[in-house]
Amino acid sequence: MLESIYNIDFWKTYILKPNFSTDDIPDLTSKVAIVTGGNAGLGYETSLALAAKGAHVFLACRNKTKALDAIERLERELSETAPHLYPKLDFLYLDLADLRSVAKTAQRFLSKGLSLNILVNNAGLGLVPPTLSKDGVELVFAVNHLGHFLLTQLLLPKLIESQPSRIINVSSMAHEFEVPLGGIQFGTLSQADGESPLVNYNRSKLANILYTKALARRLTNAGHDRVFVNAVYPGYCLTGIDGDLSLTQGMVISKLLTLTRAWAGRTAADGALSQLYCSTSPEIEEKRLSGRYFIPDAHELRPSPYAMNKELQERLYKYSEDFVVKRGLLTT
Repeated sequence: MLESIYNIDFWKTYILKPNFSTDDIPDLTSKVAIVTGGNAGLGYETSLALAAKGAHVFLACRNKTKALDAIERLERELSETAPHLYPKLDFLYLDLADLRSVAKTAQRFLSKGLSLNILVNNAGLGLVPPTLSKDGVELVFAVNHLGHFLLTQLLLPKLIESQPSRIINVSSMAHEFEVPLGGIQFGTLSQADGESPLVNYNRSKLANILYTKALARRLTNAGHDRVFVNAVYPGYCLTGIDGDLSLTQGMVISKLLTLTRAWAGRTAADGALSQLYCSTSPEIEEKRLSGRYFIPDAHELRPSPYAMNKELQERLYKYSEDFVVKRGLLTT
């Protein structure tokens, strides 16, 4: 399972210069973007960079107060760096742990009659105590994959209508690590304690890449070859995703991991570069890059063997689709 990590192509990115910077972002004045989890960490930096280039950015978040505070901070930052810019920033309520709420969020956005050029599925949970979502699915999988799956599928007609458009799924190198035999044991997804918190996280990040590849294939086969969908690993970053690790890892390991991230972690601004590359770089369209996996900074890498397994990609897509269709949240 560690094939990519031991590949020289992974490690050489540490000595290669970054393949992208915020200076490379083109004018986005006519573009509309949604960034899930846009109030903090990678999402905040992504929202900042997109808005700085003129995009109309919706911060899709669960906590309205934190989102509005983030918008105020973004406006202050932009007023200092781009005083002649009038940023377009809006809040969009999104609770990824509640699929009916996700469906309402998609409808709320669609009712605005706007285009949608960039969807950054950035929000996520880390190592949290095992529990089930409102829909009866292991919570980390529900938030990191299933909620984003439904949001993307409901917004897909608008993304197709607005093409060229981009979909970015934020994954992790953790997809390479310990996961269930076969990559995903679908029978345990409805069990809160079916796997450990670490496996729950790793599995959800594998799902992000599996979905990316299955969706990219469908879009291409349907002739929608200007909707580009890619997955990214932002690197080991200081983003706050860890939360209280002592709840799942114990006090000693929690402190060790926290100190390690503080010492070796990248800034959220640096971590956002790969998703900004996939969101905005003309190279994505010029080179027809879709269904790919990128690591820091904007270097393409082949993911794990499980992530490349077409049968597993299709099984996950069907499981996810069936799950939301049976609840009347999506039509096929």
